[in-house]
Amino acid sequence: MNGDIGGLIRRHGLPLIAAGAVVGIALPGLAAATRPWLILISISVMLLALLRVEPAAFGEVLRRPLVAILILVWVTFGVPLLVWACLAPVLPGDSPFLAAAVLIAATPSVMSAAAFAILLGADAALLTVVALPSNALAPAWLPLAASVMGVGAQVDPVSMAQRLALLVGSSFAGAALVARLAGRPALRRAAPAIDAWLVLLIAISAIPCMDGVGPALVARPAAFAGMFAFALGLNLVLQFVGYLVFRSAPGAAALSAGLVTGSRNMVLLLAALGSPGDSDLGLIIAAAQLTLFIMPSLVAPAYRAVAQRRR
Repeated sequence: MNGDIGGLIRRHGLPLIAAGAVVGIALPGLAAATRPWLILISISVMLLALLRVEPAAFGEVLRRPLVAILILVWVTFGVPLLVWACLAPVLPGDSPFLAAAVLIAATPSVMSAAAFAILLGADAALLTVVALPSNALAPAWLPLAASVMGVGAQVDPVSMAQRLALLVGSSFAGAALVARLAGRPALRRAAPAIDAWLVLLIAISAIPCMDGVGPALVARPAAFAGMFAFALGLNLVLQFVGYLVFRSAPGAAALSAGLVTGSRNMVLLLAALGSPGDSDLGLIIAAAQLTLFIMPSLVAPAYRAVAQRRR
């Protein structure tokens, strides 16, 4: 990639990611047509993110796994319980907002967390180690959380496990092959170009992730705006709470905990619930999916300021 173009993409990467989501909403035909390519795009995103993580960083996380284990327990069990405890007293028991908030909190961390971590200055190795078991638990944990909330989520554990194995196996194997062929010194020199391609692929992945959102937004614009505000507020508050809970953790772990506390695998949840336009619950989850691509632009200044202060 041309250096000037790569630099331009990196400087405006976060707005570009948000623009990808807007394109997916504005062009629903394109979003639907590119949906079958989402798994391949996701593998590419994770592969590039892995190329940017030094093996020593993974080794450091695995040698001292306590922080990763605590974050995993927090995002899997602690956050859903906290959300339910805070919202259940103020929202009706049959409220789709209550059900959506708890389900979002129970959904595993987004698999591309490492990519967002690289762009926001969090710990990509730590979040990769957290994301793998978090998603592995989803086939059992997510249906249980849905049943507690009285929501019918059609989760196929075998299919979900197969998709996860394909994503993780392909990305790790591909990254190992590229690293072996190119060598770590060459990958370090290529870091700016890798980051530019990472931004482009995340922006492209936003398009199929918005499949079904455009028609739902056109049908109920006011309702969707309110649901988006609710989902965005939930995401930002959870990130702040996650940071506070782990603020005494070393390095970038606190920022990483905040990022993964609010950023969840909404594609997985939407696949279990059906089309976004079928119910208020589905529409709220679709709005939450949109926040995943809008959020980085909003939180980047805060992440940079906190990272600077913690140095």
